[in-house]
Amino acid sequence: MRYALTVWDFDGTLADTLAGVLRIYNELAPQLGCMPVNDVQAVRDTTPMQFLRSHGISLWTLATIRNKVVARQKAEMASIRLYPGLPEVLRQISRSNRRMGIVSSNSEENIRTCLRANEAEQWFEFVAGYSRMLGKQRVLRRVLRQTGVDCRDVLYVGDEVRDIEAAREVGMDVVAVTWGINSKGILAEHAPTYLVDRPDQLLGLLEL
Repeated sequence: MRYALTVWDFDGTLADTLAGVLRIYNELAPQLGCMPVNDVQAVRDTTPMQFLRSHGISLWTLATIRNKVVARQKAEMASIRLYPGLPEVLRQISRSNRRMGIVSSNSEENIRTCLRANEAEQWFEFVAGYSRMLGKQRVLRRVLRQTGVDCRDVLYVGDEVRDIEAAREVGMDVVAVTWGINSKGILAEHAPTYLVDRPDQLLGLLEL
């Protein structure tokens, strides 16, 4: 059996939240002294650190932005949909008795609200929300300890350069999906284990 555990990112990977997050960010930018986002494609073509530098965001301000975005998202999560094709993929993975979980810088409450609205919460063994935009590798290491799964038997699914870097640091294979925050070009530059354009391609990687 290929990969005993599949760990998913949430924003941009499972849930179509990009437009909402950018709207909230642009509302917050003036009061925080940051540059607004005027070119979505340019954002998709940059790494996290490049984005922070180009928009005048310090690491301290990033933490503030994250907390404010998560708080404002709370009222919207029940209306956010999973990306087309993903519910069918998740259902098939679950039917094969593969374990699945979520690791995200969004809050557990927000994530579960969205999952329940999409009738998808039952497919995930755990939801690990954490409060830092950077440092996902620490949470992935905790997941390995708590689940008892070897890193070589875990597939991480994400949509950003930081997902690739975090998974690589803890020894997990990582599949980068091209429908989320970072573009296909910049994802490919950072050499994920796999790169997919459609949700159904994930089934082949899991040998389903």
